[in-house]
Amino acid sequence: MKCDEYLRQGEVQQFIEWLRPRVRGDEPFPHSYRTRRPAGDWCCGSIQEAYERYRWRGEGFEVNQEQLDGLATDLQQATACGDTQRFVKAVVETLKWGNVAHRVTVAKLRKLGDEAPATFRGASRLLDPSRADTSRLGGVRYMNSGWTKVYSLLLDDLPMYDGRVGAALGYLVRRCCVEQRLDPVPPLLRFRWLRGRSTLNRNPSCGTLEFPRLNHRNSRTWAECNVRAAWILGTVRDEGRFRDLDPCRRLRALEAALFMIGYELPV
Repeated sequence: MKCDEYLRQGEVQQFIEWLRPRVRGDEPFPHSYRTRRPAGDWCCGSIQEAYERYRWRGEGFEVNQEQLDGLATDLQQATACGDTQRFVKAVVETLKWGNVAHRVTVAKLRKLGDEAPATFRGASRLLDPSRADTSRLGGVRYMNSGWTKVYSLLLDDLPMYDGRVGAALGYLVRRCCVEQRLDPVPPLLRFRWLRGRSTLNRNPSCGTLEFPRLNHRNSRTWAECNVRAAWILGTVRDEGRFRDLDPCRRLRALEAALFMIGYELPV
């Protein structure tokens, strides 16, 4: 399934129309949880406010985005010219930024050797939202919370799909299903979630509204969630005050809002 076909599906259109006013700010989206940090409670009254209250590594959105811009430049240039050493270094720095530079992940990267740039370049072509076909995503061999960050920096329109973003998307779908009286969750909107190392609740399932878990061994399903997220978020990223941002920042800002919302979900 390609982008146009996916977005034409009735249940997908229904969700996008429900989501649009919430991204625009016409409809509130209250959410809160208690963090383990000294700051204590985190809350937002809208998706826009969730973006404005984004924090990672002790910094706000702009500081993190500047770091990502530099990493994206290194990754894209190293991939284009096949510079393995520069590419591997940029990938490792990206994983460190995301706090996902796990020993096994880095070992897999180094094992690829000189094939690393070409491997990720080929996978990026398959994941490119403008031409992706979900029936061909089996060709993406590497996908997890770290690799999605690398692909996102190699591609302009692909969000990072980690456990928190997946949890938030599932939660948005769940809220839509409850309000629109949809049961069960439409298959095309069953965004997968990841428990990760956290004991916080990131499972958007509630009663008969069920969402499957991500599996590190199944790169294809993870890639499919990533591409579907790109297609949906790409239709709403120009709404409301997100439109005031530089066009190249809008999708990342919306992703940042979801990242904050997905830290912990209500049961």
